[in-house]
Amino acid sequence: MWWRALGVAVVLLCAGVAGGYAVADRGQPEPTGSSTLAPMPAVSPSVPTPVAPTYAPDPDDPAMHATGLATETLRLRRDTTGAGVKVDIPVGWRSSHPSDNLWNFVDPEASTGTYLLRVTIQTGANVSVSGAVAQRIALLELTEDDGNIADFTVLSQTGDTLIASYVEGDHLRYTTERWVSFDGKTAYASVAVTGREVDQQGLNDLLGRAISSLRPLAPKGADSD
Repeated sequence: MWWRALGVAVVLLCAGVAGGYAVADRGQPEPTGSSTLAPMPAVSPSVPTPVAPTYAPDPDDPAMHATGLATETLRLRRDTTGAGVKVDIPVGWRSSHPSDNLWNFVDPEASTGTYLLRVTIQTGANVSVSGAVAQRIALLELTEDDGNIADFTVLSQTGDTLIASYVEGDHLRYTTERWVSFDGKTAYASVAVTGREVDQQGLNDLLGRAISSLRPLAPKGADSD
């Protein structure tokens, strides 16, 4: 008789399992359908938006203008008897001489840090113009690494000209620098103008005038001028 009891138990167990699936199936919502095709709404992926840099406000001095600006010819030498250049500089601009081959000129009536003109003598270094441009870029990159400027960016680079921007003292500055060779091989000197964005047209005009006026000065023992 035991096999009859076992058979009844198996039948009841199978019925319970089947009933459970049936209950579970009845508990699921009926899928809805539509004969009309419609696109599913899309969600745009999140794209990081870089924060726009902010800079300290510049002095509100009028933009620099070179038109009608009077100039005078100055002689600049690495030392009292060494080689140098003759170059036209705006009359009355104040000069500083931070190193033996570099001169800065600023308008004393303009706010501090507004704009400047820089002349550098490079004769004797025996470097090509393109090499001098590359050295200048490397120096600005090193200055950035040292934390003295930030956001250094080369905006344009040609054979003898570098245009770049950087942040100094929280102020955005633009610089245009041009190199001159008198022998067609090596860089003799460079002239640079640096200032605010609004000063660029006037500074570029001033740069052109300074470059056009640039003349070499031989060491004094051999200088007949």
